[in-house]
Amino acid sequence: MARVSRNLDARIAHLPAVRAAVRAELEARAARVQAVVDQHVHTGRLRASLRVESNTTDSTVSIAHPLVMSINYGHTATNGRWVEGIHAIEAGQA
Repeated sequence: MARVSRNLDARIAHLPAVRAAVRAELEARAARVQAVVDQHVHTGRLRASLRVESNTTDSTVSIAHPLVMSINYGHTATNGRWVEGIHAIEAGQA
């Protein structure tokens, strides 16, 4: 009967080819998010809050702007009209 190594997931995650594939996926997703954010520059704060972080096995694209939820998903303006979101987060998931 076959046996599965106890730390197989960690061993696979640290393989150079796997790390390269994760990095390539991160760069592609970050580029898509950045492209959407760049099309919607009002003050530049949203663009400045975009972060791409990598450690040994994981990678993250994040937006730390305090109004990111309203900017991304939409909100009601002060005049009562609906302002559609930019959907940058969804661009990174595609």
